[in-house]
Amino acid sequence: MKNKTKRIFWGFFSLDYKVMGEYLEEMAQKGWMLEKVGRFTAKFRAIEPKKIKFSVDIFEEGGPLDPEKTEKSEEYRRLCRESGWTFITSQDYLQFFYAEEGSNPVPLQTDEEIEQKIIDLTLWKKELLSIFVVLLLGALVFFRHFPVSHANLISFTGFTGTYLFPFLLVFSSIEAVYSIIRIIKARKSVKNGLSIEKPKLKSAQIRMIAFNIPVYFILSLYLLSFIADAYFRPDIISIVLFGPGIGLVMGLGLRYIIKKKSMKKEDSLLYVVIAVIAAIAFIHIVFPLVYERNESLYITESIPDRYPIVSIEDLYNKQNTSSTQKELKPSMSPVTSMHYEYYETGEVNGYTKRIRIKYYNTIRPYFSEIVFKGIIADIEEGFKWQGMTIFDRTIITDDEMKGLWDADELALTEDRDELIIRKGNIVLHLVGDIDFNDEQTRELMLERFFSDVQLKN
Repeated sequence: MKNKTKRIFWGFFSLDYKVMGEYLEEMAQKGWMLEKVGRFTAKFRAIEPKKIKFSVDIFEEGGPLDPEKTEKSEEYRRLCRESGWTFITSQDYLQFFYAEEGSNPVPLQTDEEIEQKIIDLTLWKKELLSIFVVLLLGALVFFRHFPVSHANLISFTGFTGTYLFPFLLVFSSIEAVYSIIRIIKARKSVKNGLSIEKPKLKSAQIRMIAFNIPVYFILSLYLLSFIADAYFRPDIISIVLFGPGIGLVMGLGLRYIIKKKSMKKEDSLLYVVIAVIAAIAFIHIVFPLVYERNESLYITESIPDRYPIVSIEDLYNKQNTSSTQKELKPSMSPVTSMHYEYYETGEVNGYTKRIRIKYYNTIRPYFSEIVFKGIIADIEEGFKWQGMTIFDRTIITDDEMKGLWDADELALTEDRDELIIRKGNIVLHLVGDIDFNDEQTRELMLERFFSDVQLKN
């Protein structure tokens, strides 16, 4: 038989250890032998269909960042081998064994001992702690999305995170609550001398699908959102690869080294410290270089017609002007049909001039109001750096200017070098060497950004 392998979705709860054994026995009869169990999938290799007995045990010294091969784990597996069991693989504290058909292996533990160990030493402490950490992190992320930030309305990933993450948290919370209830009930059963409730294999598989399919569907939408944003902003790919992506690789690498190479639990702390130092060095050395290189991706000579802009040449058409650099950073989302940031530097009669235009065209005034207020809040808040607030500005209103610009809402900085306008679905943020009181400039801006065609889009 050809050496074939396949991966199967693995969504069993730890309390389903007996059902896992039944499932593996069914797979062996279909011609598939377990090789490895991961967090979400299990790997099988093709064999001749046959009856094999499986046993799933709990090794209390195991864990996500505990070495697989220590003196205690090797001694434990040696005793299991002498009892007639062959070790296959482990997944944290779950240990997987098999025995060939016709053999008569000694049970690894009595039911009471296994159940007591699972509930008191493993699940009650470790599983509840991991559930609590996941829910806490989820809650923190949830509250960071509300109130809705205007920055999350201009990209697919931002929109997905804001409006779909609550659903992801709900489904994850339902699963977590279910796990907690099962653990409490199982712990109570053990104390009363009763057996842990054992679900049927079919019901366990249905439950796995019900809990996990919605989660994977939402995660798939996150992935599609990232791909959509990458089309407009290729620097996002680099940020992910050199930021969280590298962190993920380092985390997986750290886990692999600890699991496969370490022989003592004390080594885990040393490897974690080394990984943290490497991550800090990477953030301060490599990431700035990557970010600086990405900025050149948006330098352009010409602006596509679909992006309305006003250039330095347009503003100073009667004078000697020349553009030295133009940058365009576009994006969009399901609620912001067009967003871009245009930056230009140029020379006007020998003087350097700079302008920055941020344009937002949303699908409804409700969203343009969020964007308008969000921009004002960012300007007033400034930046936090080394315990200080820098670049914070005072925002003022000017009813006369609001009337001249025919705006629904208008605000500007106290120095009058930044102007934010909302009209219908459109928000315009102007910064730089622009005379906002100049009638010709105002008419040009209104025609270019707030024409009837633009307002209908």
